[in-house]
Amino acid sequence: MDKITKFQKIISVLFIVFFSIWLGGSAIRSIIAYSVFEPSATQTMVRNASNDILMQSVYLYSATNVYTFPAYLIAFVSALILLFQFKHILKNEGWLFMSFVLFFLFSLVQLYNGFLDIKLSIAIFWEHTWEFYSKPIQDFFLKRILNVAVSSFNGLSFLANLTILVLIVWQPLKKIMNNE
Repeated sequence: MDKITKFQKIISVLFIVFFSIWLGGSAIRSIIAYSVFEPSATQTMVRNASNDILMQSVYLYSATNVYTFPAYLIAFVSALILLFQFKHILKNEGWLFMSFVLFFLFSLVQLYNGFLDIKLSIAIFWEHTWEFYSKPIQDFFLKRILNVAVSSFNGLSFLANLTILVLIVWQPLKKIMNNE
């Protein structure tokens, strides 16, 4: 790999920090979201849970969007900058190429989720929706979790992003260059 400039180092650090914040926040948000269901089944709501208890989970889920989605956006912009900065070395650094492919392949899923999260946050914080079975909560929270296609893409996206961490740490597919 060529000499990395100070600008590239700064952008790389920004990416790593905000990617980590987003990935950790996404895991926490998933735990919060699935707390409204019985542990044995995703289709069964928690028994004897009042509207306030259910809405508290939705409220926390929406509140955590305040730092996870902006962190993803910063990581996305940083990744775009790094893609253009490192495009000349992608042929020799397979791990970097695969990291970019995985990140941008599932970025549409994350941007769509962010859009739904913003709509949910608007309903809760600006429109003061506090009824779990209201239309905004059903459309932007519950259907998203119960929809098999959406939740499958979310799971695949999370696994792809964990794979990016593995690729960054172990750097497989690295072409060894002889300096003779």
